[in-house]
Amino acid sequence: MHRLSNWSMGLLAVLALAGCRRAPEEISSKESNRAVLEWSSISGAIVPPVFGGFVPHSREVALTHVAMHDAINSIRPRYETYGPPVAASPEASPEVAAIAAAHDMLVRLHPERQAELDERYSTSLAAFPDSPRKTEGIQVGKAAAAQLWNLRADDRANDAPTYVAPSPAQGVWRQVPPWSEQGLHPNTFMGQWSGVRTWSIQSAAEFRCPPPPAFTSELFVRDVEEVRRLGARTGAVRTQDQTDAGLFWAPITPSSLAIDVGHAMATRKGLDLVDTARALALGSMAGADAMIVNFNSKQAYNFWRPITVIREGSSGVTADPTWVPFLDTPPNQEYPAGHTQLSSAVLNTYAQLFGSEPFAEPLVLRTVQGKERSFSSFQQMVDDVVLARVVGGMHFRNSGAVGAEWGRRIADWVTSHSLQPKAN
Repeated sequence: MHRLSNWSMGLLAVLALAGCRRAPEEISSKESNRAVLEWSSISGAIVPPVFGGFVPHSREVALTHVAMHDAINSIRPRYETYGPPVAASPEASPEVAAIAAAHDMLVRLHPERQAELDERYSTSLAAFPDSPRKTEGIQVGKAAAAQLWNLRADDRANDAPTYVAPSPAQGVWRQVPPWSEQGLHPNTFMGQWSGVRTWSIQSAAEFRCPPPPAFTSELFVRDVEEVRRLGARTGAVRTQDQTDAGLFWAPITPSSLAIDVGHAMATRKGLDLVDTARALALGSMAGADAMIVNFNSKQAYNFWRPITVIREGSSGVTADPTWVPFLDTPPNQEYPAGHTQLSSAVLNTYAQLFGSEPFAEPLVLRTVQGKERSFSSFQQMVDDVVLARVVGGMHFRNSGAVGAEWGRRIADWVTSHSLQPKAN
């Protein structure tokens, strides 16, 4: 028998060691998406305690989900990251990295809740045994969160509002009840948001909606009369299902929609850790960009709300000074419909990822108040939001239709330009 040389013995030892190390693909197949879903839910529950907190919440949810995505894909590089990938070993735990990234981002956003977040963090990490893999995952997550925080530090979300409300006139927005009746005139309501730096699209102006119809047009008069009939608090002719739609969508924010629907689809499709993180990051980015575009369009056109035109009257519209909408009207401009545009951006993002055909089985959404509504497709959800804002008495149908279309365009851009699959 020939004796092996020292060089050969060394080579065999290296090959044996390599054979014992699991390939990233093998490890990835066993990595659960539970960490992403858990911290996604945590981010959804922490809404900024300010008037109109759902607006900055869209940014916070995007920050948290993109941080998790970048941390995971720095270790499992299946998709392009938002920022440059952070230094990471393939042996680092991407699940732990996601936990650390989300925790650190949320602590930066909400230092007043650090004790609570630290407790959740310790509980989440306790599910993973102490090891170099865990330690490296923590380091990657922290680095991804810090990098994204620095990349978005100058996005102008914290600038002082510069928007100035226009002088009252026919067709022009002015503050409405209940805000005006309570002596509240937030004419600068989150006014800075029209200038916040976008996430994926190049600029808000690029996706600004076209002008609203003239308030003397047949389309506008038709829309006013529809809101007058369906959206009145008393004497309306809406059906029970239309009433239910208005009440159901009122408390749902686009950020919560991105999380709830994203979680449902990740579960239905059996997505792994990497694909779950990407889907939620894209959904939250689309919603955040749609929020910016919507404020930009609203401030560009300053279009009046149904309550104003119905009470005052205009060409072709008979005044009814006692008319009251079914639901309170938000304190900003009417066109385009915000909830519709943002929801459409989120839902069409998921339609791009998971398919636009009808669901194999209905998807049931629930509000925090316990209300449920069942849907057979993403498009049915979008159509339901359009209807809900009309029967709520706060938006015209055309505003919802235009918002939905431009939300879809935002989704198309986000899904085709951001977090793309890496070339092999």
